[in-house]
Amino acid sequence: MLVASPARVSRSSAVRSTIARLRGWAGGLLSGLAGLAYPTLCLGCEARLPTPHEALCPSCLRGLPRADAQAAAAMLAHTRIDHAVVLWAFDPGGTVRRVQHALKYGGRPALGAGIGRILGAAVREAGAAPDLVTAIPLSRLRMLERGYNQSAALAEGAAEVLAAPVADLLVRTRPTLAQARLSAAERIRNVAGAFALAPGADVAGRRVLLVDDVLTTGATLAAAALPLLDAGAQVDVAALALAGA
Repeated sequence: MLVASPARVSRSSAVRSTIARLRGWAGGLLSGLAGLAYPTLCLGCEARLPTPHEALCPSCLRGLPRADAQAAAAMLAHTRIDHAVVLWAFDPGGTVRRVQHALKYGGRPALGAGIGRILGAAVREAGAAPDLVTAIPLSRLRMLERGYNQSAALAEGAAEVLAAPVADLLVRTRPTLAQARLSAAERIRNVAGAFALAPGADVAGRRVLLVDDVLTTGATLAAAALPLLDAGAQVDVAALALAGA
């Protein structure tokens, strides 16, 4: 059996460390050059942004239309969900729509963390203190199409602010149609029984924050909250935008 000498191991470690630093430097340089060639622009006013992880400049962020908290609560009044926190009112053709579409369809999951931190701050201001944060799970087909779960990206950012762990507490039990073009009644039927508690998930006696990108009729959040509630959890929900008011 061959045994490497301490000196050789030390030199090998030093080489690997140097290579890692060079790769990091090169990656940063390429990222910087890409930023010069293709700068990240505010989705509201197209002002240049300092990093590709941001969606809006401070001015546009302050000007977004606030969601109607009472309307959001009314959508979920028939459920056992305790609280609903929604940041902005969905504005067809407007800035909120552009942000949501960039996050969901534009291949920009990094936007989710920053928006999620704003969402987490709003949840904290509302007085909610979740033990766990989880996201509406995507179907396997949607995950393959997009490569990421936009709601999970939001959940990660929210959890960071709330100092609560993120957990995959739910699974899809069957494929569902896209909700966007369905009526309110069709939405309810479409997602009924479509979610179940993930194997090994223990939520009894715990407060769970369930995150989605858009609240339209409440059908998806209500259906996803049901297995959590039936397992003994208390559930609050949070979303980026309110579209059904």
